[in-house]
Amino acid sequence: MTNEEIEVRVWAVITLSLTGILVVSVLTILGGVLFVEHDMERISPIDEAFLAILKDIMLLCIGAIGGVVGRKSLSSALEKRNAASN
Repeated sequence: MTNEEIEVRVWAVITLSLTGILVVSVLTILGGVLFVEHDMERISPIDEAFLAILKDIMLLCIGAIGGVVGRKSLSSALEKRNAASN
């Protein structure tokens, strides 16, 4: 197995892991907020805290996934550009 194949597999595992964390976190917190009986006039403080945590997790994971994918795309584009100029 070449270094490039190993790198692609490692980045795939990282991206899929971060995506899985994002999906599980979103579903868990939304399930907790949606299926708990509460006052309909305003959101409870614990639900506000859950939604704040959800927002932070989403921003972290989406930023990390974007960084990983962007890094790989940039390196691929630079390799193609170098190959085309040679």
